Amino acid sequence: MKKLFLLSTLIFSFDMSANNLPENFSMYQSNFLFNCPEPEKCFAAFDKYMSSPEVAAEKFEVDFFAINQNGWDDSTHGISWYFLDEDQYVKSGQIYTTSEAGREFRKAMNDIGAEIISDTLTVHSVGVVLAEDTASNVVTLRWSHEVTNPDKFVPLWAKFSKSIENYDWSANAYGLQSHLLGNNGNGITHEIWASFSSPQGALKFLSGMYGSDEFAKFSPQANKYSKFKRSYMEISLQQYNPD
Repeated sequence: MKKLFLLSTLIFSFDMSANNLPENFSMYQSNFLFNCPEPEKCFAAFDKYMSSPEVAAEKFEVDFFAINQNGWDDSTHGISWYFLDEDQYVKSGQIYTTSEAGREFRKAMNDIGAEIISDTLTVHSVGVVLAEDTASNVVTLRWSHEVTNPDKFVPLWAKFSKSIENYDWSANAYGLQSHLLGNNGNGITHEIWASFSSPQGALKFLSGMYGSDEFAKFSPQANKYSKFKRSYMEISLQQYNPD
């Protein structure tokens, strides 16, 4: 019952924020983190799947990425699908589970020895774009949290994020996602992300943010309503139909 109450609180507390997202932001995201012993073969198998006629015709927005600085688990790569609505989500699942292309992709990944580590469904609750576009922002930093009081944490985090927008080290885009389904690991409920055009930009952001007066004020307050779980860097290797 406690978990059901928390889920209801998350969805309710993010309803107003989600309505203010940029038009090109996805409503739902399916996120798969996996371990691949032969990255080139994993990418080739996925690229073949995305190039199949039935998948290519749908123009799904998808990102295939590498994972850096991950001490949390054995994930080496990830794939995120960005769905504008429920219909896109259903269509993607139908193609994957019933098509020959889907069968061949699953077999190829099994033969390679790839192992899915995490499979989650998230929803964008907050999203802000300050510079560049999706295709240019190829590096993303992520922080996973267990938020115990979304009504307190989200406005606090949004205010902090707004306060550092004008620094020369600020992110090109940032946002917050809430977890709806899947094995998100050890109580994770939310993902904070920030995107950049290069790893250098991401590293400058880390130095600037953690050394700022704004973060020094934000951090002890945020700790009252959330528990930090993990952080890592995503580097996009291939974007399909970026919006």
